[in-house]
Amino acid sequence: MKKSNQPKLFEFRIKYNAGAGHSAQDSYHYYNAENAEQALDFHNSMAKKHNLKMQTLSVEKYNPYSDSWEDESVISDGQT
Repeated sequence: MKKSNQPKLFEFRIKYNAGAGHSAQDSYHYYNAENAEQALDFHNSMAKKHNLKMQTLSVEKYNPYSDSWEDESVISDGQT
Protein backbone atom coordinates (compact mmCIF):
# COMPACT_ATOMS: atom_id res chain seq x y z
CA MET A 1 0.00 0.00 0.00
CA LYS A 2 1.40 3.36 -1.05
CA LYS A 3 1.65 5.93 1.72
CA SER A 4 0.00 9.30 1.05
CA ASN A 5 2.16 12.41 1.00
CA GLN A 6 -0.76 14.42 2.31
CA PRO A 7 -0.53 15.57 5.94
CA LYS A 8 -3.03 14.11 8.38
CA LEU A 9 -5.83 16.55 9.20
CA PHE A 10 -7.74 16.73 12.46
CA GLU A 11 -11.01 18.45 13.34
CA PHE A 12 -10.69 21.53 15.54
CA ARG A 13 -13.28 23.89 16.93
CA ILE A 14 -12.57 27.41 18.09
CA LYS A 15 -14.83 28.97 20.70
CA TYR A 16 -15.20 32.74 20.37
CA ASN A 17 -17.49 35.66 21.09
CA ALA A 18 -17.83 39.28 20.02
CA GLY A 19 -15.91 40.52 23.07
CA ALA A 20 -16.16 41.00 26.80
CA GLY A 21 -19.47 42.89 26.54
CA HIS A 22 -21.02 40.05 24.54
CA SER A 23 -19.63 37.05 26.40
CA ALA A 24 -23.06 35.45 26.83
CA GLN A 25 -23.17 34.72 23.10
CA ASP A 26 -20.32 32.26 22.56
CA SER A 27 -20.07 30.56 19.17
CA TYR A 28 -17.86 27.99 17.45
CA HIS A 29 -16.04 27.82 14.14
CA TYR A 30 -14.82 24.43 12.92
CA TYR A 31 -11.65 23.78 10.91
CA ASN A 32 -9.73 20.82 9.52
CA ALA A 33 -6.05 21.42 10.21
CA GLU A 34 -2.78 19.64 10.94
CA ASN A 35 -2.51 21.14 14.44
CA ALA A 36 -4.05 23.71 16.80
CA GLU A 37 -1.72 26.51 15.67
CA GLN A 38 -2.79 26.05 12.05
CA ALA A 39 -6.49 26.00 13.04
CA LEU A 40 -6.00 29.25 14.95
CA ASP A 41 -4.18 30.77 11.96
CA PHE A 42 -7.15 29.83 9.74
CA HIS A 43 -9.52 31.42 12.26
CA ASN A 44 -7.48 34.62 12.52
CA SER A 45 -7.19 34.87 8.72
CA MET A 46 -10.95 34.48 8.34
CA ALA A 47 -11.58 37.19 10.96
CA LYS A 48 -9.11 39.56 9.28
CA LYS A 49 -10.55 38.90 5.80
CA HIS A 50 -14.06 39.74 7.03
CA ASN A 51 -12.85 42.60 9.27
CA LEU A 52 -14.29 40.93 12.38
CA LYS A 53 -13.31 41.80 15.93
CA MET A 54 -13.79 38.88 18.28
CA GLN A 55 -12.46 37.34 21.45
CA THR A 56 -11.04 33.84 20.98
CA LEU A 57 -11.70 31.69 24.04
CA SER A 58 -10.35 28.22 23.27
CA VAL A 59 -9.08 25.80 20.64
CA GLU A 60 -10.21 22.18 20.95
CA LYS A 61 -9.29 19.05 18.99
CA TYR A 62 -11.84 16.31 18.41
CA ASN A 63 -10.80 12.87 19.64
CA PRO A 64 -12.89 10.29 17.76
CA TYR A 65 -11.79 7.49 20.10
CA SER A 66 -13.23 9.13 23.21
CA ASP A 67 -15.91 11.06 21.25
CA SER A 68 -14.87 14.24 23.05
CA TRP A 69 -13.20 17.60 22.49
CA GLU A 70 -9.76 18.07 24.07
CA ASP A 71 -8.32 21.46 24.96
CA GLU A 72 -5.48 22.43 22.62
CA SER A 73 -5.53 26.17 23.33
CA VAL A 74 -2.62 28.09 21.89
CA ILE A 75 -4.02 31.57 22.36
CA SER A 76 -1.48 34.31 23.05
CA ASP A 77 -3.58 37.43 23.70
CA GLY A 78 -7.20 36.26 23.24
CA GLN A 79 -8.01 38.89 20.60
CA THR A 80 -8.37 38.52 16.84
